Amino acid sequence: MAGVSRIVGQGRARAVEERRAYALHLRGPMAITASFRHKLARRLLQIAAAASPLAGCSGLGDDCGDPIGAPFQVCFAAATVRADAGTDAGAASAGCPSADQADTDIRSAIIAQGEHPSLSAFEVKDGPTSVDGTCCYTVQETVNCFGRPFLVDGQAIAAEVRRGEDGWLDTSLRARLDGLGAEARATLAAAWTKDGRFEHASVASFNRFAFELLAAGAPAELIELAFAAALDEVRHARLCLGLASAYAGEPIAIGPFPFAGRVEVTDDLADIAARAVREGCIDETLAALEAEERLSRSDDPAVRGVLAIIAEDEARHAELAWRTVAWAVRTGGERVRQAVALAFASVEVSSSAMAEVIAPAARALGA
Repeated sequence: MAGVSRIVGQGRARAVEERRAYALHLRGPMAITASFRHKLARRLLQIAAAASPLAGCSGLGDDCGDPIGAPFQVCFAAATVRADAGTDAGAASAGCPSADQADTDIRSAIIAQGEHPSLSAFEVKDGPTSVDGTCCYTVQETVNCFGRPFLVDGQAIAAEVRRGEDGWLDTSLRARLDGLGAEARATLAAAWTKDGRFEHASVASFNRFAFELLAAGAPAELIELAFAAALDEVRHARLCLGLASAYAGEPIAIGPFPFAGRVEVTDDLADIAARAVREGCIDETLAALEAEERLSRSDDPAVRGVLAIIAEDEARHAELAWRTVAWAVRTGGERVRQAVALAFASVEVSSSAMAEVIAPAARALGA
C-alpha cells in the first residue's frame, strides 16, 4: 500500500501503535504461571489423595468453550525454541516442539501478530510444520470460560447485557486507556463483557450446586463453601463488567437471568459428582490457570488486580469441586465411582496445564 496516500500511511501507523499498546497489557514472565500450576497441583493432589481409588479413567482435558471464528496460522522462528523442548517427529529437522511444548511460544507469536488481541484461550488444530525456517501451527480460538456454567439440557445459559448502570458493575476501576485506539478498546470491552456474563451465570450455578449438595446429604462444610463461591462470583461479575464499562466508555449492565420459571435440582449423587468433574475439576481448574496466565501477561494495575482476585477464587472453587468428588467417591458406592471414572475418561489431554495439574490429581483418585 506504500505510496497510495499519506493518510492511509498514517492510519496504518496508528494501527501498529494500537497493537503494540495492547500487547503491553499481555506481556509478563511466564514463570509466574508455572509456579501457580505447581502450587495448585499440590493443593489438588492433597484433596484427591484422600478419596477411595477409582479405576478405568484415562486421559484428561476438554475445550473450555465453543470455537470463535476461523482457524488461523501462527509461526515463530525455530531458533527461539527453548533448548529443553522436545521436538515433533514430523518437524525434527527444524527443531519444532510439539503443540503442548510450544504453548508459551505460540502465545507470544499470537500477541506479536496483533490480529487476535482478545484471544486468551485456544486449541492447536494442526502442527508443527516447518515453513522457511519457522515453526507453524494452525490455531483455533475458543471461548474463555471464567466461572462455572449454568447448564440446562447441556446448554450454557447466560443473561443478556444492556446499556446503563444497574448495580452490577464496579465503578471504581480505572483501566489504563492511554495508547489504545477505539478498535482496541471495543475489543477489550467485548472480551470483559463476555467474562462478566459467564461470571454472572456462575452465581446461579453455584447456588444450584449448593442446593444439590444439600439434597444429597453432603457435609455442611461443602455446602457452606458452595454458597461462599456464589458470592465470589457476584464479585467477579461486578469486576469484569466494571472493566468492560471502563473500556467501552459507558456503563454496561446485565439483564435478568433466564431461569424460564424453574430451576431443577437433583439429589442423584452420581450425576452431581460427574458434573463436578466436568464443570469443576476440569473447567474451574483451567479457569484458575487461565486467570493466572493472563495476570502474568498484564501490566495494567486495574486488570492485574481483577485477575489476581479471580485466579485465587477460582483455585478455591476448583478445590471445592475436587473435595466434592472425593467425598462422593468415598460415600456413594460403585455407581458413583463408575460415573466419576466415565466423566474423567470422556476427555483428552489437550494442554500442558491439563498434564501438569489435572491429570496428576485425577491419578491420585486412582485414574
